[in-house]
Amino acid sequence: MRRWKDYVHQPKRDLWHDYKWGNVHWYCCGNPLDARALLDTAMKAISPQSSRELRKIISRFDAVWNLPSPPYDTDRT
Repeated sequence: MRRWKDYVHQPKRDLWHDYKWGNVHWYCCGNPLDARALLDTAMKAISPQSSRELRKIISRFDAVWNLPSPPYDTDRT
């Protein structure tokens, strides 16, 4: 869970770069996108009550992940 949490709080440009081309540090430290997929699997495997609690926590991180990117060039008209 920590890997996903730390990842979604990075600057948007880093997230986009990682999404398109990957990140060499993932080989040693783990892929946060794989970590998120593993969280889905865990939520299906645990009890319904525990799953709801975990889903509540993860949904906060997912909300950060799904925020729209700010406009990069606001001076253009």
